Amino acid sequence: MASSSKTYIVEHLDPELGAWSELEYLAIARESQDAGAKFCLSSLPPSFKVPDALNEIPAFKAETRGVEELYAADKSRVCLLDPAAASDLSPEDGDKFDAFLFGGILGDDPPRDRTSELRKKGFDGRRLGPVQMTTDTAVRVTRLVVQGKTPLKEISYLDHPELKFNEHESTEMPFRYVKGKDGEPIMPEDSPKRCMNLFFHITMDGVPPLFEIYPPLINTACPWATTIEDLRDLYKCPSTGAVTTRTSLIAGFDHDPARHQYAFFNSTLTSPVQNASLNSLGYSPLTLETYLGFIRTISADLPARSSKGFIVSVTGTPEDIAASYKLIASTAQDVRFPLAMEINLSCPNIPNRPPPAYSEQELSIYLTHLRQAVAQVTNRIPVGLKTPPYTYATQYQSLISALEAAVPDDDGGCGGNERGACPISFITATNTLGSCLLLSPPPPSSPDSHPASPVLPGSGLGGMAGAPLHPLSLGNVYTIRRMLDEKGDKKLGRHVRVVGVGGVSDAAGYKRMRAAGADVVGLATALGLRGLGVFRDIEGGLEEEEGGSSGW
Repeated sequence: MASSSKTYIVEHLDPELGAWSELEYLAIARESQDAGAKFCLSSLPPSFKVPDALNEIPAFKAETRGVEELYAADKSRVCLLDPAAASDLSPEDGDKFDAFLFGGILGDDPPRDRTSELRKKGFDGRRLGPVQMTTDTAVRVTRLVVQGKTPLKEISYLDHPELKFNEHESTEMPFRYVKGKDGEPIMPEDSPKRCMNLFFHITMDGVPPLFEIYPPLINTACPWATTIEDLRDLYKCPSTGAVTTRTSLIAGFDHDPARHQYAFFNSTLTSPVQNASLNSLGYSPLTLETYLGFIRTISADLPARSSKGFIVSVTGTPEDIAASYKLIASTAQDVRFPLAMEINLSCPNIPNRPPPAYSEQELSIYLTHLRQAVAQVTNRIPVGLKTPPYTYATQYQSLISALEAAVPDDDGGCGGNERGACPISFITATNTLGSCLLLSPPPPSSPDSHPASPVLPGSGLGGMAGAPLHPLSLGNVYTIRRMLDEKGDKKLGRHVRVVGVGGVSDAAGYKRMRAAGADVVGLATALGLRGLGVFRDIEGGLEEEEGGSSGW
């Protein structure tokens, strides 16, 4: 039998405490005090400075020890609030557990999956529902269930409330909140206006937003995400956390089936099992507006708002990218899920047009136009860059230098963007490797008279993906993640996420990509070879390794 006193534990691994987190922690501590419970921040770095207002609340305790050490004698007393758990939290859990543990995924935006690390420590898990909550909301809901004995389904919520900043600007809070007696969302401050102003400042003047992608597995821009049927099927797949459209242009791409083709092959060239691809494709023949129409149609079919969103992949001139951003941002206001834009500057197959992402100067031009577009809209959406495979240090440095140059000065410089941050939220690494050649073997009956010929039309050269690209992709993800982390500042650094792409086809490949530093893992060739089942296979492989628990 558990004790009547409950302890709510939040793992806090950052050396600093942001203003938003401080408000959340103060709310948790005060409400815990009122409920006769305790609130603990664990795993605090030695240099962490606890705010005086938090220290003054008797229910609060700061701990440098991790929860594994705090409850080393009996892990069964601890319940991990885990979105991947097999069962929901119930009032009966208040009789079973003494402590309730919250990892980073519940409160961060974008989420950092500290929960997956804790899951591996063997704590029993419970779900709070499918919609992302702020940390204080997650603790509030848990307390209502285990101390107040209110079943989850009887708690009233407000999902993704829109809060108005002034008559011209508003922001949608990307979380679920408990509905207060006044019908408004309960937020971590005595003054909801101040709380909303602070969040608006963080999202609009600080770090660009990135919607939650969970599970952290997606398709990337590819031929198998072209039609509305493709996108519908991908959206319905429960083993993916978002859907990426095939890369489109505002005016569409002049696709010629005779020239733009793809082929599968085995990278060892000795096995019939295909695990790689080569393509001479350009972009989708469908226009950006066509894809936005698909997205609106899929949204209209949903019974309620969903946290699973779309990444709309686009390309074109810098002016096209700015116009695309405005179109997608406008559409985001009318659909029932979040949208992001990915700028594909890395296709190796466009004649006389080297991938712009290899050039710091060209990247900077694109980012300048993007900043100007961002400054002209009231609702920001996440924006990512899809990069080509980098093979030497100068290429990586060109990328980082272009991103740094896109961060406005304190006086709002850099082309008039007054919102204070690099407009890039994520980097998709990598696209295909260009100038690759696949030859068809001559017939065995007359190998000398029929020399090997290219599989693809024309020169036969194209972009390679799949298994042979995997080591290079891992190196790109690892290097980009490391270089971003070395920046460590709030306008770039750790706040730019990495989507790792290249040669992932099973659970082992997924884990390698995550170990290299990917926040989200994407794949395309394996989707073309095996269909949607590849996502289920990866999830199943992870569960098998974790003994039946989710391995995300």
